[in-house]
Amino acid sequence: MRLPDVWVTGVGVERKVSVASALIRNVRLLDGPVEGHWDVEIRESRLRDIRAHRQADPATDIPVLDGGGMYLLPGLIDLHVHLVWDGSPDPVEQLSKESTEQTLLRATRHAWETLAAGVTTVRDLGSVDDLAIDLARAVERGDVVGPRIVPSGQTIIMTGGHDPFWGIMVDGPQEALKATRRQVYRGAGVIKLSATGGVYGRTEGESVTHTELNFDEISTITSEAHKLGVPVAAHAIGHAGIRNCVEAEVDTIEHGQQLTPELANKLAAYGGALVPTLFVYRQIAQRTEVPEYARVKAKTILDEHKRAIEAAGAAIVRIGAGSDAGSPLTPHGSLIDELMALADTGFSPLETLRCATCEAARIIGLDGEVGSIEPSFVADLILVPQNPLEDLGHLRDVRAVWVGGRLVYSRFVSLKVEPSGGG
Repeated sequence: MRLPDVWVTGVGVERKVSVASALIRNVRLLDGPVEGHWDVEIRESRLRDIRAHRQADPATDIPVLDGGGMYLLPGLIDLHVHLVWDGSPDPVEQLSKESTEQTLLRATRHAWETLAAGVTTVRDLGSVDDLAIDLARAVERGDVVGPRIVPSGQTIIMTGGHDPFWGIMVDGPQEALKATRRQVYRGAGVIKLSATGGVYGRTEGESVTHTELNFDEISTITSEAHKLGVPVAAHAIGHAGIRNCVEAEVDTIEHGQQLTPELANKLAAYGGALVPTLFVYRQIAQRTEVPEYARVKAKTILDEHKRAIEAAGAAIVRIGAGSDAGSPLTPHGSLIDELMALADTGFSPLETLRCATCEAARIIGLDGEVGSIEPSFVADLILVPQNPLEDLGHLRDVRAVWVGGRLVYSRFVSLKVEPSGGG
């Protein structure tokens, strides 16, 4: 058996190779044993063994890859993306020009671009017509190649609320209950709601500080979703809206610019998390290509973001990395920019990396499955030639990506099967 050097060269159906096993030799690890060079064995999609590298070629019945002393990391996790958006200055305008079918095809390309950037798991928090749910199923079936997708599909908003183009508009707890049940039935892996207005999406009629869904509606959504085993993520920028979410024990606060020390302590007390999405707001505030109404609003809350992260850090709130990829001037694969923005707020390189690996996995309930290089974990891995702990920018040079033990992206690496193995 011989696997192709490049498993996938673009968007399309995965090449039908059944094996999800390999031996990756001569790599350095940032997650797990740090010193020395290691051989990592994958069997049937999971990490089987991690052992000190031996110079002699092993006898094995599985494909062997020489990592050349490069760095093997867990696949990165982006906790906030929109695969149906294109990262242009005005993605909503692009959506308005397309059919649903065209949007889904473009979202498939965005999924591939995400994977090629080393991101092997994403949470998609808003898509028209529940397209992210359909795309997640297509990836799971192997119909298309992309990262593991935890989708919300449409978001739950008040009538006339934030992001109406993919919102289910509700008024009152009963309608909120029905919308929650609908999304779970449709296949959502997370429920997304809008607790406040936003910076981008509507040219008028919303403010970042205004509450939208009220406490009773948010509490109903959260209670029902949790009863059904599904977490809840809340778009929440303003203080009052964040307070409603924290009191209802929403699982993750997205953005959270006006998170205060008091609210951060309450968030930490029940195990909630913050996904701040720093980079996208910098882009909107500083770049003239974006719509002017959004740039004006972004500028007013830019300085509050760092204070929110400081409050979360002091309260020991879990913080996860989410790029908001697809949003204005935030192309798919922008997670590295988000990590560098987090580092700018005082995170060490290792703390920053954990926001997109083990901490992110815990936040979305996949700890023990992904986010770390340990025996029995799913083999979601990336290979980079230089140490990201010396410069996070090295994460931009991804040489290989595995999802579930399958090599789905490869550059400048060679694969071979030793002739002395079994089958």
